Amino acid sequence: MTHPHDRSGREPGASPTVSILTVPALFGGLVLGFLAGYFLVWWGALVVIAVVMGAFAAVVSGRERDAATALILGTVLGYGGVLLLATFRGAL
Repeated sequence: MTHPHDRSGREPGASPTVSILTVPALFGGLVLGFLAGYFLVWWGALVVIAVVMGAFAAVVSGRERDAATALILGTVLGYGGVLLLATFRGAL
């Protein structure tokens, strides 16, 4: 007896596969966002926008969606965290 498969070819109840680049992209995005916020402050926003646009293009085209989404999340969180910290410390 064969098991029914969904459109992706996986068995029902099987865990989805995630790109192996997801965790390194998330960590790299956090580091990049932190460094852009720490050293470049407002010019770092241009770096964040460029990374987000490039990664969003990868998501839309279907290449490494998980990794590109993790890169977007990491970069925005890293940059936003530095700006939030600077705001609370009165540096901005």
